[in-house]
Amino acid sequence: MQYRQRFTSNLSTQKIRSKFLVARFGKYPKCRRCSSDRIKKTHRNGFRCKKCWYEFKLTSGTFCERVRIPPRLWYEIAFCFALGLPALRAQKVLKVEEYRTVYRTYMTIRIALHRKSYELFREKTKWKRGGYELDEAFFGGKFKNKRKRVKKDLYEQGLVKRGRGAVYLQQPVLGMYKRNGVVFLELIPDTQKETIEPIIVDRVVKGAKVYSDSWKGYDGLIIKGYVHKRVDHGRDQYVTYEKDEKVHVNGMEGFWGLSKSGMHRYKGIKKKNWKYYLKEFEFRYNYRDLEYEEITDKIIEVLFTLGLVKIRMV
Repeated sequence: MQYRQRFTSNLSTQKIRSKFLVARFGKYPKCRRCSSDRIKKTHRNGFRCKKCWYEFKLTSGTFCERVRIPPRLWYEIAFCFALGLPALRAQKVLKVEEYRTVYRTYMTIRIALHRKSYELFREKTKWKRGGYELDEAFFGGKFKNKRKRVKKDLYEQGLVKRGRGAVYLQQPVLGMYKRNGVVFLELIPDTQKETIEPIIVDRVVKGAKVYSDSWKGYDGLIIKGYVHKRVDHGRDQYVTYEKDEKVHVNGMEGFWGLSKSGMHRYKGIKKKNWKYYLKEFEFRYNYRDLEYEEITDKIIEVLFTLGLVKIRMV
């Protein structure tokens, strides 16, 4: 496949391959079937187990198996993803013949990040103290900006009304921000207590401090074993102080602004793919302190540490 080397000119083929080997196997290669470390290399990307004679490739059972391109091109495209380049721009930068090759690779990375997001969240928050900020946001176009036929259908279905119920024409998202700089997002059908509370109990360790606004969906967290403190935005209350402790949800509010403005550069996202783009921004925010090379290595690690379960490319 024809492409131009932009970001790997200083990396040898063996160096790139070693990055993939470490991400796939760790220190020593192991068999996929019997977990034996008696592995023999058969050809360039193939291995054979001396115990059960099972043959497999480097990318077998990983997300990289979905897009069959050379490891160097995988690294180049992953680096473009780390830089935040859209797929069309990455195709032009790398001089790849087909746009679909880059797009499929990007979507494979997004799907892997979506599948791995909870484990990455736990990895970043393990054994670290600090409170959790809870907030919900709504994504999607406003009613006044929708097409005429869409407006007509919504009027006929009786889905257009004033007040908080009107925003459910958009997609609600629950956000949890650990005050060491880590965020986790969960798509929810609504913002009622019955929907929000089980997610918080499952994701946040009991006994932790949680901060939220005055929305009724957060009622009852104290009964669940959390130290719950609020701010009332309806009274223009955004930061309060209790014994030298700041009570606010400004960290989560800041992420909402960054994610919504960042999605504008894609100029429209398919509804079925939107959750993957949302997890992309979660990943970028959580690893924003890393260098681009380190982010690329983390992406490769995610691609290889999560098994492939029949992905339907969209």
